[in-house]
Amino acid sequence: MGCSSSKNFTSDIISKHFSLHNEESLSITKTIPQSIRFLENYLIIWLYDETSNKFENEIKQLRTLIYGLKTFNNIDACITFIDNIQDEKVFLIISGIHRTFERFHHLTQLEKLYIFDSSHKQNDEKYQILKYDIIHNIDNLYKQLQEDMKLCEMDLILITTVFIPSEEISFSSKLTKQQASFLFTQMLKEIIARLKFESCSKDVFIDFCRLYYMNNNEQLHIIDEFAKNYRPNKALWWLTNQCFISKILDRVQRTHEIDIIYKLGFFIKQINIQLNHLYEENSLLMKTISIVYRGKTMSSIEFDTTVKNNCGGFLAFTNFLIATIDKKDAIDFVDRRLTMHPNMTGIIFEINIDQTKFNEKSPFALLKDADMNRNEICFYMSTVFCIESIEQTMNGTIIIWFVKLKLIDVNDQQLLRIVAPTRNDDIHLNPGYCLGKLLMEMGEYKRAEQFLLELLHDPSVRSQPRRLVRVHSGLAAIYTYNNQYVNALDHYQLALETSLTYLQSNHPDLVPIYKAIGDNYLHQKDYIHALENYEKAIELLEQGTSQMNADIIIDLHICINKAKQFIEMLIDIGKPSNRTLDGFICHANSTFENGLITTIVNNNTKLVNNKEYDVIIIGVEFASLISARELSRRDRSVLILEAKNRIDVADHISVLLGNGTRLKPFSISDLYPKLCELMTIQTYDHMTMQERLKQISSSFDYHDNMRQILDTYLSMNTQYDLRKSGFLDHLCFWALEDYDTIRTSDKTSRSKIREGESALVQAILDDCQDVNLLLFTSVISVHRTEDKKVRIQTQSQQVFNVRTTIITVPLNPLHNIEFQSTLEFEKLCAIAEGQCRGDTKFWAKLKNSIEGTVIVCFGPDNALDIRDIVAVERELQKFLPNCKVEHVFGHDWRNGSFVESTWSWWRGSIDGALESGLTSVRQVQQYFRSQTI
Repeated sequence: MGCSSSKNFTSDIISKHFSLHNEESLSITKTIPQSIRFLENYLIIWLYDETSNKFENEIKQLRTLIYGLKTFNNIDACITFIDNIQDEKVFLIISGIHRTFERFHHLTQLEKLYIFDSSHKQNDEKYQILKYDIIHNIDNLYKQLQEDMKLCEMDLILITTVFIPSEEISFSSKLTKQQASFLFTQMLKEIIARLKFESCSKDVFIDFCRLYYMNNNEQLHIIDEFAKNYRPNKALWWLTNQCFISKILDRVQRTHEIDIIYKLGFFIKQINIQLNHLYEENSLLMKTISIVYRGKTMSSIEFDTTVKNNCGGFLAFTNFLIATIDKKDAIDFVDRRLTMHPNMTGIIFEINIDQTKFNEKSPFALLKDADMNRNEICFYMSTVFCIESIEQTMNGTIIIWFVKLKLIDVNDQQLLRIVAPTRNDDIHLNPGYCLGKLLMEMGEYKRAEQFLLELLHDPSVRSQPRRLVRVHSGLAAIYTYNNQYVNALDHYQLALETSLTYLQSNHPDLVPIYKAIGDNYLHQKDYIHALENYEKAIELLEQGTSQMNADIIIDLHICINKAKQFIEMLIDIGKPSNRTLDGFICHANSTFENGLITTIVNNNTKLVNNKEYDVIIIGVEFASLISARELSRRDRSVLILEAKNRIDVADHISVLLGNGTRLKPFSISDLYPKLCELMTIQTYDHMTMQERLKQISSSFDYHDNMRQILDTYLSMNTQYDLRKSGFLDHLCFWALEDYDTIRTSDKTSRSKIREGESALVQAILDDCQDVNLLLFTSVISVHRTEDKKVRIQTQSQQVFNVRTTIITVPLNPLHNIEFQSTLEFEKLCAIAEGQCRGDTKFWAKLKNSIEGTVIVCFGPDNALDIRDIVAVERELQKFLPNCKVEHVFGHDWRNGSFVESTWSWWRGSIDGALESGLTSVRQVQQYFRSQTI
């Protein structure tokens, strides 16, 4: 078997766009729903033609197989629902809809497709890329689904790997995502080993399952049997049978749903005990077994990053691993999976069992006793192995990678460098917060938020002020990461208040909280309160003497200088300023300056008190400027509100370069207006570039080296992971120059306005007739009033009532504005989704042998602190040995609150923006005409 007990899981599917009810199609005008929690690995979705019957009897029969079954008669709603599934695999049944198969190609969660139709013929050549079965009766469908689901769930076991570090890992230090994932599984194992579970734990879990399966009589019957007959010495029997408890356990171990893992803690501990007993009972048989096998498939990228690139490191399966003694069973399993998914990579884990490494904390045993007779070994959850070697072999026509693993002693010295923090008694005084912190390090912020919010209601946390402080601080860090600064500030304030119940008001442990509060005030542009908290942190730190405190003081002084600069700009907001609020210059002598010298328009116009405007434009780009000009020419009064202290066309002049340098200038392309039409093409409008590459890979020889080169080249263009960048975005970029990628790159780099964008800005403003401009004004809410006007409120509590508004704020920061009854549902969804944020971009001026050279630098997201001139110089020396950096300057666009992305790619052309502005004017004029009829 190449299997494990990985049967099912438990997580949240948060449908970002739709609410779903069984046997109902979805409407894209519905409101954003509440989350639905699933306890199984997969969903069955049945899509049928509106003219077909609703297959009520067939669906009723399938519900005995799986609880999560949804039906649709609208293909758009069906595709969107599947697109938003994150943790489950989907088995899709289609009846009466055969002409749109290509629309399902990009759905990564789609495990298999079935045509349930007696009249459908053999597989159409056109759809060979998307494999499907044609089934004519419900009994055959039931049988096939049962077999396919078993294969799928056996392949869903999660693997974590980590390279052996040279020094011991510290829990308090910054961890890589890989280290955090590995530590998370090991820490869960430690926590469960230390916990003592009440006698009622089983009953609590049973009640939880009954509530979920309340409408499934077959599962309720099995739950009743478990409640009546379960005994601790039967734990492995229940684990290895495909029933509710094994499915739930395997799912939550994969999806890191800590609350349900805790509910299953009693069961996990009893499995540990039974494995130890079984090992003793079968000790003679165990001596005859030295190697077992486990089959699995992965994507080639996942295999490379997780396994292939970590040879010599440690590997752990997060679930209970069941491996077979028979090598052929493992190969047959991989063969069947590759037949279903030929683009995946087949792997056989060959596990060498050194029985001298047996440890009761992480036991393993042969599954043979009075209730079981299986030729399989079960390893306790998160057992650690060393990757000894990786070898590619051929099994007939199929390539299979053999990965040799060696069992590792739980007290291995190299392993202890990694897992030592999980065995620290101090960590286990507050295990919940530590797990939440690891989830954050893993990038699972939503899961971490849910878990930490639950901890706030835990009596053991609420009664321990120090624990409560850590939970509030963890939540605040999550909200800060998600740019939810108001929520972050609330939790930091609660952390401070709680800290003061057991610390003196001048205790240095309060410093991180005061600094974090200052940072969040700074993000909200409340510079006075930011400065107050920074200065309070400095005051506490200066009472200390450690070197660490001195380093923090330097950082705080930088923050204080930044806040003071902003306050000075705020005081002088009515005066012309030649320095931007954002941007930075870092000098070789380690001095740091906020802002960049600019020649951009940065003057407010005087507002007329109580003036009613026809249109307010929020955000300044070329689209808004041309809209303002054209509306003013049509006798419309216009007010422009902009959060920055300038009109942001990024045309900055750096005094460091003498003759001026334009940062992030717009390009010119006369094809742009036509490209916008491409973005609505169905089938491809939700497809990622990686999904498109997979789709076409079967039509040409696409070996690994070619894939890696192509992935690198395409990622360089998009500045983002191909798994998240859209295929249509790539298509539009190439279309800028008739699909010649070299000419496209050349044109986007060199086709600029000679005098700079600021000259064009001034020319457009000079043409305006009744337009007011208010800079340094952040909008926080846009509401539709009962009299059909729009009410706009700014951060400084200014309120404007206007007939209509045009919003040209970049997509990513739009989540900072509250919209009520003003935007269509699709636009709200787009705001929630955002767009690719892009990578790092900055400028470095060199000295020495190539003095004066300015290099434009790009890099992966947050891979380098672009304000650290030493780190920048170190990276550049990999390409230019011995080069010295004189200045680093630019913008942290990706992490800045004004834009939150590095570039807009093919959309970054002036003529495209002008066309968008003209389109907005036509829409506004049409709206005004409709109001007068």
